[in-house]
Amino acid sequence: MQVKTFTYRRNFFGTYRKQGPLDSQKMDDHIAKMLNEGWEILSQTATSGESIVLKPFSKRDTITITFRRN
Repeated sequence: MQVKTFTYRRNFFGTYRKQGPLDSQKMDDHIAKMLNEGWEILSQTATSGESIVLKPFSKRDTITITFRRN
């Protein structure tokens, strides 16, 4: 069994994008791609941070999704 975990972070405009130095892929597009490649969602976790408008360097809202494939 293979397992992959990805974290998506909400940006200023409310869109969730895959977290990484050069990643700008939207969460919905990435999840659709993974599901089309035969991966299934094993678990998901969401954390809520503080408002990015009032505190630009605070922790943002994130969603972590773990995929698995046999």
